[in-house]
Amino acid sequence: MMQVYIVYLGSLSRGEYETSSQHQSILQEVVEGRWYFVKLSRIICLNSLLNSLLSISICESSPVENVLVRSYKRSFSGFAANLTDHEREKLASMEEVVSVFPSRTLQLHTTRSWDFMGFNQSITRKRSVESDIIVGIIDTGIWPESKSFSDKGFGPVPKKWKGACKGGINFPCNNKIIGARYYPTPVVYDNIARDYEGHGTHAASIASGNEVN
Repeated sequence: MMQVYIVYLGSLSRGEYETSSQHQSILQEVVEGRWYFVKLSRIICLNSLLNSLLSISICESSPVENVLVRSYKRSFSGFAANLTDHEREKLASMEEVVSVFPSRTLQLHTTRSWDFMGFNQSITRKRSVESDIIVGIIDTGIWPESKSFSDKGFGPVPKKWKGACKGGINFPCNNKIIGARYYPTPVVYDNIARDYEGHGTHAASIASGNEVN
């Protein structure tokens, strides 16, 4: 039985990046013997000799590209891959591999966040300090038209800001949302920094949103 596992290869030095080909090379050592089997009229192809006898290709070696789910190349080195238990054990025993653990899908939960964080409506604000703080959020996106992110009354973007507004089609930035990026996924509407789930907007509004009555 196959399952998606995260293969952690360790941290990266500042400014250091890895390529997908490096991860594919490691994975190739583990899955190079894997075969896909296709049943045809009660005959199961077991090797290339049988293929040639039947003059039909009904089995093929599994390419690494079909096993590799994602490469992690910036904040740390590693990759996600569909592996069998045997392949997982083989990877875990390799010297360059730090750890191998199952990929988990976590559900998004938020409830009474302000109370949990100990904030209330009468908290003292220091506008002179807040005006030069840049808050970064990695989440499901953000809804830029929300009143929480209006830039009414805001001054120019801090000079120390080095980012860019690349949130996708029809995604506006302003002097409140000063930058945005998205990471492509197979889901079409995900190819934009706009939040279609609500969690990212909620979290961002808690961290740095305007008060909305």
